[in-house]
Amino acid sequence: MSRNVGKIFEDEIKRSIPDNVLLCRLPDAAQSFAKSNNLRFSRKSPFDFIIWDSEHRRLYAVEAKTVAGKSISFERDKNDKGVIHWYQSEGLNVWGAYAGVEAGFMIQFRELEKTIFLRVGEYNRLIQMITKKSFRYDELEKYNIHFFHIPQKIARTRYTYDFTALFNQIENEGETNDS
Repeated sequence: MSRNVGKIFEDEIKRSIPDNVLLCRLPDAAQSFAKSNNLRFSRKSPFDFIIWDSEHRRLYAVEAKTVAGKSISFERDKNDKGVIHWYQSEGLNVWGAYAGVEAGFMIQFRELEKTIFLRVGEYNRLIQMITKKSFRYDELEKYNIHFFHIPQKIARTRYTYDFTALFNQIENEGETNDS
């Protein structure tokens, strides 16, 4: 049985975390294992990872998403269908309201071979500016959305990500939109 590309992406993230960084993967809801909506009451994780960067003393709440193309869909409310779920953005908004917490989406655009970190506040700003229910990678720059490229290397078929570079970028608010 082949593995879901989302789970492979999560494994790549886990393998890329430096030794001095604490990573906690929040459990998936029970229905996600059976690919079923038959459970009446199921707790949904607000996002995928809690990451503690001890060097900069900063906590990250991260939802990891991978898409095949150049765009990603999202849900504006509970009734929509999209890759970024409404409850995930709501969960990140709650966590992102605390001082010292960076909450956002780590999005891998596989066709472009680019991975970014998009703060939930910038995500909110973007979806208020557009009327459709998806956005393309190039629209981030078009709408002047602040995001961080995560340096990545590929070894055959799997990526590793330079989280130290990401943490330093966020700490220093350095270069944000160049490759």
